[in-house]
Amino acid sequence: MLHSSPYDIEYFYSYYLKFVAEALLYFRNFALYISLWIVGYLFVCCVVYRRYARRLPTRTRGSLRAKRVLIVVAHPDDECMFFGPTIFRLCEQGADVYLLCLSNGNYEGKGNIRRLELWSACEELGLPDRNICLINDTRLQDNPKVQWPVPVIAKLIQHELEKLDVDTLVTFDRGGVSSHANHSAVFYAIAYMFVEKLMPKKCTVYTLDSVNILRKYLGFFDLPLSFVLSSKRYFLRWTESRRVIRAMKRHKSQMVWFRYLYVAFSRYMIINTLRRISLADIELELEVDD
Repeated sequence: MLHSSPYDIEYFYSYYLKFVAEALLYFRNFALYISLWIVGYLFVCCVVYRRYARRLPTRTRGSLRAKRVLIVVAHPDDECMFFGPTIFRLCEQGADVYLLCLSNGNYEGKGNIRRLELWSACEELGLPDRNICLINDTRLQDNPKVQWPVPVIAKLIQHELEKLDVDTLVTFDRGGVSSHANHSAVFYAIAYMFVEKLMPKKCTVYTLDSVNILRKYLGFFDLPLSFVLSSKRYFLRWTESRRVIRAMKRHKSQMVWFRYLYVAFSRYMIINTLRRISLADIELELEVDD
């Protein structure tokens, strides 16, 4: 019968103590390095915020140099949830801002309520009532499972561009920020207009950048990345972002618990980064889809 030697037990015990000590040292150093990275990143955020948001005049901050701008969204509340900083800043810079909303958001049978909420929210953002156009078309129903007909959307957008003599259009990119099918349909309508040569030559088109879920909920802390990765961005100071939040809360029918979390943490309440697109960009996007 075999018996364990006391020397073997002591050896394994000392080896165990050494392993635990080295593991604790490793985790301590790892925590220290992570802490230093976090503190450094917070410092960069503060520097960028002070230099850009606090000192740069609002009339030049992120300016698109646009005079007449059409914002195209899919549903009531999109203007606050995603485009709030852009609308707020453009209005402040003196541009004529128009909103085209392609549905009344009747997914839960609240279309009439959401229509009134849209006008109320836009008033808070500084958008005049006469500059809002809400489409109520049976072919464009608020439903993530419904594919909106692209030619129909394109015709509606083209009509607004020509009627308003717009020089700049801002809308969703292919990802639609939240991957909502109705949001993406707006982008494909813009692509259709470029391919079919329906887009007015004087109109410059920008799309709102969709970002990964980590950046989406970084809020203010996404500021340095937004500066590095985009040349066109609109950023609001803390006091200004409160106005966008108040506008979002005008959509009372939509303020369920997870929307409060979105308002608290989403970068889109304080940061918008835009990308200018052309026919070449559209063709590349369509090739990726294929």
